[in-house]
Amino acid sequence: MFYITDAKPAGYVNNSISSDWEAWIGCCLPEGLHTKVRSHLISNLKHLLVALELKAGLIVPHAERGSGPSILFEPYFQLLIFEFCVGAFSICEGLGSALWLRENKRDGAASNRIRHDEWLPSLARKFDPCGDLSLSGDVNRVRGVRDKLHQDRLGARENIDWHAFSYADAFTPALRAMRHLLQTNSQDVPPQTNLKIQ
Repeated sequence: MFYITDAKPAGYVNNSISSDWEAWIGCCLPEGLHTKVRSHLISNLKHLLVALELKAGLIVPHAERGSGPSILFEPYFQLLIFEFCVGAFSICEGLGSALWLRENKRDGAASNRIRHDEWLPSLARKFDPCGDLSLSGDVNRVRGVRDKLHQDRLGARENIDWHAFSYADAFTPALRAMRHLLQTNSQDVPPQTNLKIQ
């Protein structure tokens, strides 16, 4: 179930906690990363994953409510989709960059910038080696949404950003990309997460 809770809670509620994600992230990262780089990456990604669970827990029931009452004010809904895409892209970038570093016999300590066209193939080789999941295509679509955070060239855009933050065109490929990642080392994915539910 995508809802975080059915009853009004006395305090905060959650699906998983950040530390639940450490095993999965650790298994996805290659050996040989600099200790500080590995530690920072695990910390960053585990917090992003927990935040994505909350966003999914609000986005999906609102989008799939049918003729039922709204769960979210529409601008909240679209902004949550945008934030989900930013988080999902960041996770892909982090894992892909780590993989690229080790493929190129680097450990990340030099803090070199790794371009999108470098890390994306590395990500796909690990998480979509046969290419049948269309992971690269989904990540590129999510990147297009993520890039809407830049407001410096609005005259070059055909429409306002809100049109790009739809459930079908933005959230669905981002969630699908996350599900592709979670198929690898799936035994280490927290069982209570809503990110892998079909």
